[in-house]
Amino acid sequence: MGVEVSVSGLTKSFGSQRIWQDVTLTLPSGEVSALLGPSGTGKSVFLKSLIGLLRPEQGSIVIDGTDILECSSKELYEIRKLFGVLFQDGALFGSMNLYDNVAFPLREHTKKSESEIRKIVMEKLELTGLIGAETKLPGEISGGMRKRAGLAR
Repeated sequence: MGVEVSVSGLTKSFGSQRIWQDVTLTLPSGEVSALLGPSGTGKSVFLKSLIGLLRPEQGSIVIDGTDILECSSKELYEIRKLFGVLFQDGALFGSMNLYDNVAFPLREHTKKSESEIRKIVMEKLELTGLIGAETKLPGEISGGMRKRAGLAR
């Protein structure tokens, strides 16, 4: 399970601030890899580049045989389906309760009925210890609960 990710000659800057230069590595299919380093060294920038949220100035990122820096928006959308991303802050919609936050991608990207969505959402909330909090807004819960809600989504 999983896909190979091959990065070659990647360089990323924000204005005159060089984040990293000429990064080359391969993440083998089916293996678990970790990205470690002190705060401010570009770990999040690198991960956002791997899923196409940020665009490096140079290099290539080949995922499952597709260079995401050269592919179409439709191809990038399909590649992104191979990833699960949990942002540090949970990246929840502040105006939606936890139930609707978890249901959002199911409503947007599937043709499931509301009864199917309800079953899946409640299962995910139970798995993450959030049963009973489904009507709360993100601002009404702790940071740890927001993180778990992001995981449930």
